[in-house]
Amino acid sequence: MNILDRLAAYEPPADFQPVEATFSLATPLMMAFPWVFGDALVARLLMEEILGDDFYNLPAKEPLPVAKYLRLPVKKTGMIYHASASILDTDEMHTITLYKRFHEAEDLKTKTRIRRNSGMMRDYMMKFPYSASKTVKFYMNGNLEELDRLLSQVRHLGKKRAVGGGEVSGFKIEPIAEDWSIIKDGLAMRSIPCNMLKSFSDIRAMRLAYTFPGWAPENICMCVAPGGRCEI
Repeated sequence: MNILDRLAAYEPPADFQPVEATFSLATPLMMAFPWVFGDALVARLLMEEILGDDFYNLPAKEPLPVAKYLRLPVKKTGMIYHASASILDTDEMHTITLYKRFHEAEDLKTKTRIRRNSGMMRDYMMKFPYSASKTVKFYMNGNLEELDRLLSQVRHLGKKRAVGGGEVSGFKIEPIAEDWSIIKDGLAMRSIPCNMLKSFSDIRAMRLAYTFPGWAPENICMCVAPGGRCEI
């Protein structure tokens, strides 16, 4: 069975309801993009579970159309899942400088010269933005039990997890009365394609991914970004 068939074989449980999922963080959330998208997070967890080691060998430059085959345990309306982008408890941001230097003499017993200006062994000094938020929240409309099972496996969020970024210290998910996964108080809670909306603010309209994987060109269109005023 090929990869797409294995993903298509997953049968998500039904019985959807609005939920609020909250992660507590022990270390700062490092980010190379303003948001973590809830549906992409659930999709990654499912794909790791279904594909095992094959998940890490998926093509990156020409990604497979996984969104057409993998169904999430989350309600879907039109082009988008009912899953918000990450909601932080503060807007406070900082930067940290990360260093990487390969020490030939200590780390590799070889007489071959290691190129340290390019490739996997290259040295670098890189600034990363990080959030001072202590929690990361998502609104979703999905199967509570399945989302709890999947999301409780998350140990880190964001970038630079290998150096301790975004370490999760706690998780809870609970039902809520209203579905705020797409729009709350007239504001977009996730990327929403403009062609799905009755009206929207041009200020927050930009080219964004509306489904996973976010780097596939076919998944990108003009959307209202999270926080943009709109009406669906």
